[in-house]
Amino acid sequence: MKKIFIILMIVSVIFSLSCDKETTKNNEILTIEDLLVKNNEITGWSYSGGSWVANNISDLTTYIDGLAEIFQRHGFVEAAHQQYQGKIDGANRQLLLYIYNQGIEENAKALYQDPDLGLSGAVDWTQGNPGKEAHYIRYGGLSQVLSFYQDKYYVQIQINYDTEESLNVLKQFALNVSGKI
Repeated sequence: MKKIFIILMIVSVIFSLSCDKETTKNNEILTIEDLLVKNNEITGWSYSGGSWVANNISDLTTYIDGLAEIFQRHGFVEAAHQQYQGKIDGANRQLLLYIYNQGIEENAKALYQDPDLGLSGAVDWTQGNPGKEAHYIRYGGLSQVLSFYQDKYYVQIQINYDTEESLNVLKQFALNVSGKI
């Protein structure tokens, strides 16, 4: 009987230690900057120019003056932006990544669906898409925008070029961010 008691104690200690490790791992606190694609994390794409973090609506208004109220209307908490540069078809292209923390998933979804963002006519990205829902829009051979929401985050990625290759780059960035959320 004593052996069984000792074995049960050992098993319970081992189990509690493994649970504690998992809890610590899952409770890791990520900052919004941690969700951004790192420099050269996607081959050929590096930081270029601007980046910012907005921790309140005043900061956000400074960076995206005309649109800040749309984000505030849907529970804005914080946002981060990073600009990248890479080559497509032998020329330098610019990509902009925006990540918005909207507090809860319902707010992120409402923002994603808000017609005031001007993404009407976007095409749903249903195959292998990031997040809960994703779509993209092409602007007449000039640029593309891909957006999605996942958990409490709304993500928008823009590129100043419009080909299948540039759309694939947008999708790589989207899947990278989605994997971090």
